[in-house]
Amino acid sequence: MHFLIWGFLVWLGATLIFRFFGHFFFNPENALLLLLSYLLVVPLIFLLTYPLYKLKGLKKDERLKAAIFIALPGMFIDTIVLVIFPEVFTNLPVESDRYFGSWLLWAYSLILITGLPLKKRERNDDK
Repeated sequence: MHFLIWGFLVWLGATLIFRFFGHFFFNPENALLLLLSYLLVVPLIFLLTYPLYKLKGLKKDERLKAAIFIALPGMFIDTIVLVIFPEVFTNLPVESDRYFGSWLLWAYSLILITGLPLKKRERNDDK
């Protein structure tokens, strides 16, 4: 249950950041900042997941379940948010919705990837 709550809190934090500062990240006319938003989320996702997995002492199969539970709240809520994009993200031009949607898929994919085993040694240790 705490992974679902964590996922909701991560979603809420990201949504608030993009609601108030999204125009810096998802401006179609500024390719550099757009690219940076895709790149900077990689270490951020790892910082939001791996320490939690370690803190909870999760094994590889438990990490995958945790990653799914972290991603699910935001994925469900964003299906609605993207439909009402102009009302939620009033600071973003409507044409930036495709970049935002793409970024969301990227970020949720990264969360799910954190649940996968990284090293061959880990697979042998968990047997």
